[in-house]
Amino acid sequence: MTQIGSREVPVDLRLTVAVCASSELVRRGLGSILDDLAIVENDIYCESWEQACQLMSATPVDILIIAEAGYGSCQLPDGVQTKVLVLVDATDLRTALKDAPPWAHGFLARQDLTPTGLDEAVRRVAVGKSQIPARLASELIRRAAAPLPARAARPAKLTSRESEALALLADGLSNKQIARRLSISDHGAKRLVASLLLKLGSPNRTMAVVTAIKSGLIEPSLM
Repeated sequence: MTQIGSREVPVDLRLTVAVCASSELVRRGLGSILDDLAIVENDIYCESWEQACQLMSATPVDILIIAEAGYGSCQLPDGVQTKVLVLVDATDLRTALKDAPPWAHGFLARQDLTPTGLDEAVRRVAVGKSQIPARLASELIRRAAAPLPARAARPAKLTSRESEALALLADGLSNKQIARRLSISDHGAKRLVASLLLKLGSPNRTMAVVTAIKSGLIEPSLM
């Protein structure tokens, strides 16, 4: 069996990955790819969100892959630390954006669902990096360029330092990498990122980038 993997993640890191999809065909398809990823130690399958919640509450799951739309209003169980990767349809971004769970840690276009594409997405989400498909980022940028309705919430006001950190966050840099780029301490970078998440009302780094793009805080040239 050929195993796919990059060197960006520690070689000893092994993940338990769960797949949530009502379609057996989708579950089998994702399973065949996951079986070839060096970083995946165990893969588990759920037919519904209820099953996924029961699984995450009872078993440590590193990453949950949501393979279908319609989970935007669902909530993660209390205390669950599982990171969530959502598959989206790049040909129907309107629905993808509408259905995107606000607690998602990353997104992957179904059109990019190759062994290499899934491996990269899983690895980025596993180490806390933002994971947003180029097609989705482009659509968010296009929407950000449209005039805001009169009652729409205005973009958050960021300090110059927070804006610098946001640009680096959008590039997928970790807190330590942000600290080095900005010549500040790791603790200072952690505080900056925490401040960004608070101001953008986002539960994690990926959703902070999504919110920033929607609000026009990130220029297309920075993506």
